[in-house]
Order: sequence, then C-alpha cells, then structure tokens
Amino acid sequence: MPADTTSAGPAGSVGPRSSRPTVEGPALAVLVQRLTLTPPDVLDPGVHVPALVGDAVDLLALSVPGWWQLDAHARTALDRTCGAGAPAASRAGAGIAVWLVRAPELTRLPHLREAAPDGPAAWLLAVVDALAHDLAPVRDPQTWVSSPEGREEAARAFLRAARLRPAGESDAVAEDRWSAVSTVEQRRVDREMAEEVRRSEELAKALAAKRAAEAAAQYANY
Repeated sequence: MPADTTSAGPAGSVGPRSSRPTVEGPALAVLVQRLTLTPPDVLDPGVHVPALVGDAVDLLALSVPGWWQLDAHARTALDRTCGAGAPAASRAGAGIAVWLVRAPELTRLPHLREAAPDGPAAWLLAVVDALAHDLAPVRDPQTWVSSPEGREEAARAFLRAARLRPAGESDAVAEDRWSAVSTVEQRRVDREMAEEVRRSEELAKALAAKRAAEAAAQYANY
C-alpha cells in the first residue's frame, strides 16, 4: 500500500517536526481496536507493572528468540518508575503500553529490529516511559480505552515512541496527525502562546513607560 503523503491540514504545523526515520508499523486501526479490548486487569490499580512487563518480554522472546530480553538495569528502572510507588495513572499507562507491545501484528513485523537500534530493553523502556510518564499525566488512561479520541492519541503516541509509523502513512503525515491529536503537544503550544502573550504585554508596558518618560522630560524642558 503506498504511503499517504497528503497534508494533515493546519494542525500539522503545530510544534516541532520529528526528523527521525521510522519503520512502517501496523495499521492505526489495529492498535485502536486492540485498545478497545484492553483487559480490565491492565487498568487495575493493584497490578504489578514490572511483573507485567517481565511476563510480556518472556512471551515475546518466544517469537524472536535471542532478542527479547530485559537486563537487570532495565528491570530496576521499571521498578523505580512503574512500581508500587508510582502514580496510578502512570502504572495504568505502562500496563496499556505493554498490552500494545504484545499485539501480534507488532511482534510479527519483519523490520521491528530496525526500530530498536539500541536493543529491545531500551526500546521497550522508551515506549513504556512515553505512555506512562508523558501521556498518562495529561490524559486519563481510562479514556485510552473508552474514548475514540483517547484511543487514537494513545495509539499514535505509542507508535511514535516505538519509532514506528502507521501503515500507509509517511513520516511527515504520521507526525502531522500525531500533533493534531496530541494533548501533550497542544499543551506545549498553549504554554508557548501564553509566553508570547506575556512577553508582548511586557514589551508594550515597557514602551508605554518609555514614551511617558520621554513626554515628561519634554514637558520639564518647557
């Protein structure tokens, strides 16, 4: 299927464009559908996410022998960032990330290794981190399952973190469409706009004060 090269519209110009190359992943609809099938225990506040990740890696190791493994450093990092002391939203986000990683359409990708040049541990940690610590704090993971908008944002955020693009989309189109639905990106843009407004107001005040001072000086010279 040829890559879609159409523009995503004005929203695509929002925020910096990622220049990193990606590998074609599964169709977006595949991940969106999988999100609707997320098991309830993945969102259970009591779930032990590091164990969930470990189980997923063990299963994935069966599909790609000798490649899927997590070293002690990676497991320690998961315990620290997604363990029992982590916020509930972060744990839920990490659990959903693992659920998506286990999608058969993803694990069967012939070029998946190209998306993980630093190895599976770094790749998996980056994916979990993006959903657990970037997206989950700004969009409730429950909406990744229940809301059409939430499902698309979560699916696109997952693919982007995994250095994948939806099947049929070019890098540019995938980035544009992610920007259009991204809560994280929109909040970044809102902060930048607010900062620009603040600077404009400060400049206007400074210019007004300067003009007032100049007018006062001219009046004093009469």
